[in-house]
Amino acid sequence: MQKTIKYATRCAGIAITGQTYTTVTFQPAPPDTGIVFVREDLAWRPEVRCRPEYACTDSRWTSLVKNDIRIEHTEHLLAAIAGLGLDNIRIHLDSPYIPVVSSFSSRDFVEALLKAEPVSQNVPKKYFAVCESQCLFDSFYYDGVRYDRVLLALPAPRLTLTYLLDYPGKQLPTQLAHFVLDDSHEFISGLAPARSYIMDYEYDEVVKLIGKGLYDCLVISSGPLHLQWNNEPARHKILDLLGDISTLGQPVKGHFIGIRTGHKANIRMCHKLMQQA
Repeated sequence: MQKTIKYATRCAGIAITGQTYTTVTFQPAPPDTGIVFVREDLAWRPEVRCRPEYACTDSRWTSLVKNDIRIEHTEHLLAAIAGLGLDNIRIHLDSPYIPVVSSFSSRDFVEALLKAEPVSQNVPKKYFAVCESQCLFDSFYYDGVRYDRVLLALPAPRLTLTYLLDYPGKQLPTQLAHFVLDDSHEFISGLAPARSYIMDYEYDEVVKLIGKGLYDCLVISSGPLHLQWNNEPARHKILDLLGDISTLGQPVKGHFIGIRTGHKANIRMCHKLMQQA
C-alpha cells in the first residue's frame, strides 16, 4: 500500500552553496500525490513534481528544474523518502535549496520523517519497473590510460543497488557495496548515514562551489580514515544512486549496477528508462 506521514516535520541546515541557511517542511499528502516540492519563498508558490523530465545535474549534485523554478540538491532527501518506502509527501522550501544535513547523508531527513510517523494509505503502490535491460557507457583518461564508466539497469522483482568504487590512482581502495531495498531497517542503519566525501586534491575546486558547506563534508586524504564502514564511500554512492533514480517519480523495481559512475550517469539512465516506458 502507498504511504505518507501522519504529521508535519522539518529539517534545517546550510544550503549546498554554503551561503545561507534553509529549511524544508514535510507535509502529509493524499494517495497518488507523489512527491511535490513547493517554493514558499516565491509569491505564487510554484510547485515542482518529482519527475525525470525535470531532473538535471549542473554541478556535483542533482536538481529538479521546471520553467526556471529550481529545487537544488535533491538526492539525499529523495533517498530518505524512497528508503522509508514513502510515496506521497509535499515538501515546502523557503529557498531553492534543500539543506545539507548530517555530513551530506540522509540520516537527519530519515529521523525527521520517522518522527512524523509513516502511515499506510488504502491504495496500492504504483511501481516503475525496469522491463528491459539498459546500459550506459562512458570513459575518461587518467595518466594517459582509458578507464570505463558503466551503469546498468536490469529487470528485478525488487529494488537492488550495486556499486563498484574504483579510482584509477587508488586514492581509495577499490570497494563494493550492495543493497536489496525491500526492508527499510537495513536502509536506516546501513545506508542513510553514509556520508558524502571529496578527495583532498579536490578541496580548492569544491570550496568554490559549496563554501562553508565543505566543513560538514568528509575529506579523504593520505592520513588515517575514520569511516563508519570500510566501504562507506561506496555506500554513499549507492545513497546518491537511490536518490537520483527516485526522480522517476514512483518506487522502482530493478537492479542498478554502477561502476565509477555518478549523478550525471544516474540521471541519464532515468531519462533513458522513461523513453523506454
